[in-house]
Amino acid sequence: MRIEPLTRADIASAVALAVRVLGVKPGDRGEQFAADISGERRQMFVAKANGRVVAYGRVLELAADEAAEGTPAGYYLSGVLVEPAWRGRSIATALTRARLRWAFARTDRVFYVTGADNAASLHLHASLGFREIGRLASERSAAGVDVLSQLSRTAAQPRAEGE
Repeated sequence: MRIEPLTRADIASAVALAVRVLGVKPGDRGEQFAADISGERRQMFVAKANGRVVAYGRVLELAADEAAEGTPAGYYLSGVLVEPAWRGRSIATALTRARLRWAFARTDRVFYVTGADNAASLHLHASLGFREIGRLASERSAAGVDVLSQLSRTAAQPRAEGE
């Protein structure tokens, strides 16, 4: 299993994963993923097995006017998706660690938002040190509530070399 930044050659495989697992239309993700390659304020990481994308996760910076109401501006983890056959192998954790390294090279704190009913995501992020800092009304969560969490860089998470 390899975790690496998304490349143009990976886009079709990542889109196919989203279509298979999420049932989205191919065009719904292709442009977004392409922007993740060229953007300085965002990055997408993929997990590959035998050269095929089996999981992905994004991180992006949101300015104050882009962040949802009640959330601070900053870097947010977003959109981890793991092929069902590959779940239970710590791939989401590996993707999250890669995204955190990338973000902590640019900031001292990272956020993420998930539905209060998303136990797997809440557990994963808590195991990495994220702490809840707020709750928000949500239409996308079956619980009707999203959890806003934050992780601050510590001495154990130094900035990347050259900063």
